Amino acid sequence: MSSDSLITDGSALAERVYRGVLRRIIVGELTPGSWLKERDLSERFEVSRVPVRQALQRLETDGFVVTTRNKGASVTPVTRADVEELYDARLCIEPYATRHAAQRVHSGAASADRLLELLERALAPGDTAELGESNLGFHLEIVRLSGNRILERSLRPMLGRMQWIFGITHATREQEHAVEHQQLLDAIVAGRGEVAAAQAYAHIDQGREPIIEALAQALDW
Repeated sequence: MSSDSLITDGSALAERVYRGVLRRIIVGELTPGSWLKERDLSERFEVSRVPVRQALQRLETDGFVVTTRNKGASVTPVTRADVEELYDARLCIEPYATRHAAQRVHSGAASADRLLELLERALAPGDTAELGESNLGFHLEIVRLSGNRILERSLRPMLGRMQWIFGITHATREQEHAVEHQQLLDAIVAGRGEVAAAQAYAHIDQGREPIIEALAQALDW
């Protein structure tokens, strides 16, 4: 096996561990303060400790895990301030990206086909995890369509936290989300950059308080 294959395989294993641990955090199986022992995770996911460490490092970067010297990794609590900062960051990135996505789609430099597919998947019956992944994919695809790779790389570390939020608050503004996503798609396809940017800002900003209130009730902030 080539060294490139080993790197690819290792990345895939780390991704599997990352998603597995994140899902357990999202559903509440791993609560704040829970210790994440490398040996236990290695046995659970049937991998060596290397991809486990890689996954834990990524979870720490995403804010789900804190590593304490001589003690290891544990699940970190998410605060209201954390969520507020997430929304602030999204408001800086997504409206700008949406404007440019509309311009590029309208000019033929990019296609909205994937965006339409993700919207249809989000509207189709499915479990909460699948709906959450489709909704997050929709937002990431808009940023990708902007053609700005720095913006895309900036948003990606936020996806885990966004998925965690959706897992807890998926019923909050559910119908409004569907309508607003359709409006975003329509504006992007029509090349209405300023309208699309304004809609993206409103979509995120209008959801902030209801989502934070739902999280406060669920987490007893």
